[in-house]
Amino acid sequence: MHEINQLIDFSTWTGNWPFYHLRYRELNTLKNKLKSMNVVKAFIAPIESILEHDPLRADMQLLDYIKNDEFFSPVIIVDMSYANWEDAVDLAVRDKRVKMVKLLPNYHMYDFTENNITPLIEKTLENNLLVSIQMRVEDARGQYPLMKVEDMDIQQVVKTISYFPEQIFILNNCYKQDLIEVLFSVENAYVDLSGLENHNLLRYLKELSSLERILFSSHCPFYYPEGNLYKLKYADLPVEEIEKVEFRNGQKLLKKLESK
Repeated sequence: MHEINQLIDFSTWTGNWPFYHLRYRELNTLKNKLKSMNVVKAFIAPIESILEHDPLRADMQLLDYIKNDEFFSPVIIVDMSYANWEDAVDLAVRDKRVKMVKLLPNYHMYDFTENNITPLIEKTLENNLLVSIQMRVEDARGQYPLMKVEDMDIQQVVKTISYFPEQIFILNNCYKQDLIEVLFSVENAYVDLSGLENHNLLRYLKELSSLERILFSSHCPFYYPEGNLYKLKYADLPVEEIEKVEFRNGQKLLKKLESK
């Protein structure tokens, strides 16, 4: 079994979800859990921004809650269906800890198209911000019966991001069919492994393409983090290959942002 020394977690959350109790929803509990797994940096987004009419309140609250905590890197959620979406981006730009903004078009009910996101991409490119696309929050089978939210259409996602080759995207909580479409269609998108399932996953990914654009993510507290940790611990690959997913790809990505 491979021993993990450090991880960069590219998608975690904090806050309350109305449909069920999340064990690691509180910042201290989440931080302790992630540190016990040797996570050294965690990108964190506010859960309330998914369903509140305007995500700005929860975005601002998150920045305040972690203002003295270097372990977390705050992720600002932007709702492009709102006229004030630029306020959320401006919030991200003003706070130099923010490296990423996150979009949830399926929850916020707008089409992820070139025309709709061009104004956003102009701002993220100018300010060296990553753009996260949350492909899904929950598995469809576990959603509350009165609130079914369709997954993002991967073909539309790939088509749209292909228009912005200079922008780096991270696709969070992809399934295997999403991954294949991304790796063979565009070069400016990374995929996290939180929703990927396959026997000996990392070897499968290595043989399919490469591990260069695969990132670690726990998607905690929606997922118990051990499930994604064990994808690394039991990987049948040389240590240097596993470390690409654990932290080296993430380090390179963040350095690329800083060098722009």
